[in-house]
Amino acid sequence: MKLGIIFGTLDELEQSDQGRGKLLQVTLLGQELVIAKLDSGVVAMANRCPHRSAKLHLGWNCGSSVQCAYHGWKYGSDGMCIEIPALPDGPIPPNAKATVFDCEVKYDLIWVRLDNTVNTEIPAHLAFDDPSFTCTMGIPYTWKTHAARRLENYTDLAHFPFVHPETLGNPDFVTFLIPDIDLQPPGCMRFKYEPPEGGRNGMDAAGNLAPLIYTDYTVQLPFGVTLDQPLSNGTRTIMWMWATPIDERHCRTFWFCCNDTKDPFDPMVPIATQMAILEEDIGPVESQEPEQIPHPKDEIATAADKVSLTYRRMLFELCKAKAAGPAALETLLASERNNI
Repeated sequence: MKLGIIFGTLDELEQSDQGRGKLLQVTLLGQELVIAKLDSGVVAMANRCPHRSAKLHLGWNCGSSVQCAYHGWKYGSDGMCIEIPALPDGPIPPNAKATVFDCEVKYDLIWVRLDNTVNTEIPAHLAFDDPSFTCTMGIPYTWKTHAARRLENYTDLAHFPFVHPETLGNPDFVTFLIPDIDLQPPGCMRFKYEPPEGGRNGMDAAGNLAPLIYTDYTVQLPFGVTLDQPLSNGTRTIMWMWATPIDERHCRTFWFCCNDTKDPFDPMVPIATQMAILEEDIGPVESQEPEQIPHPKDEIATAADKVSLTYRRMLFELCKAKAAGPAALETLLASERNNI
């Protein structure tokens, strides 16, 4: 199955049982959903019983079905109503069906696709299945900003000396070489950032900051980023993130910190360091108005903004291709261009 956007973690689903079975309520792109761990696997449904519009997450997980709390209607993994208690002998209306969406678990994350007309793929995770790395999932966090703004912050090369002067950045180094950016399948922007000596730090497995040799960026359209960071202490850190749009003004970010050190370490220490670094970002990012990326005439751009300008252009191309139809979108995601 090929999908595209995270809407929860497997751990959150496991912890969602409040005595009625595993039913997790979430919102994705303004669509309220319920996720259920049924006997057949993980299922995502619109959080609405089509009978009288009650919320399905208030009901019961019956193993093979989700049962509405209002009148007890049961819906199987395909969304079809399989039982109406008030009509034990039927008939069940043929249109008695809850809306079901494509759903899959990968990287211990729950992925959903609201539109199955497009052949999209779950983004790659460079380190998750690599035995030479230890990967730790960070605590998901919600910010008052659009997912695209969150991604721009994560890939912004000019903010380090100002937002992170004591951690990732160095206030003595405010300029940088503007990178070439390539487009590679499936829908990935690729570029390399090579800081001047002493200009940037990265985080190692112990949560310590060490001089960064370079960062190899992969931006997975529309809202994912992988940072591959060799450090001067001989270790390599990979940061992986995906910003899920809850609605037009809020996003929830899922992330991993991965390191290839052979020394024993507490994996929660670098998670805590990264959370402290994120606290430095949240103020400026949440202060941006509007929360969405605005019209180009409403902000001033320079050559130093090449990464975000290219990202915005690729989002525009993505939206145009989606409007043109599945074939156009698949062609864009499969295309390869140098120095875009």
